[in-house]
Amino acid sequence: MIGFFKRFSKNPTEMVTDTPIPEVAQCDCERQECKILIVCKGAAFSDSIADYAIDMAQKTRSSLVALNLDESGKQFDDFCSKAKQSIQEFSCKAMEAGLGFAHEVRQGNEEAVVSELYSQDPQFRYIMDDAPDICKRGTIPVYTRATLHAK
Repeated sequence: MIGFFKRFSKNPTEMVTDTPIPEVAQCDCERQECKILIVCKGAAFSDSIADYAIDMAQKTRSSLVALNLDESGKQFDDFCSKAKQSIQEFSCKAMEAGLGFAHEVRQGNEEAVVSELYSQDPQFRYIMDDAPDICKRGTIPVYTRATLHAK
C-alpha cells in the first residue's frame, strides 16, 4: 500500500516503466478452424440470424453449424423434414460467402444438446440463439464457451 501511494508523490515521467504487455489468447483460425453454433428451436432460421451469423463468421474467420432443435419431442420426423427443407437458403448464403457450413437436427433439452456438441467438438467458439421474440427487437444474443460454463 505504501508503494502505491509513493507513486503519486514521484515525478509522472519516472512512473513509466517498460512492462511487457501480455498477449491476449486468441483462436488461431488459420491453424484451427473456429465454429459458431446457431441454435433455432424451430424448423426454420430467421433471415436476420442468418445474415448476422454469416457476417460474424466472416469477421472471425469461422465456420457455421446450424442446429434445429426440437424440444417438444412430438412428430420428430416431420420436424426433421421441415428443417432440412428450410435450411437451403441459409446454406446457400454461407456457401456464397465462402464459409464452411454444417446442419444438425436434434431432439432434446437445449442445455443437454449444446453441452453434448461442445464436449464432442472443442472448436466451437460462439453460440447464437435464434429466438424470434429477441431477434425482432434487433438484438441477437451471442455467448462464448466461458459464458456458458459460468451459467
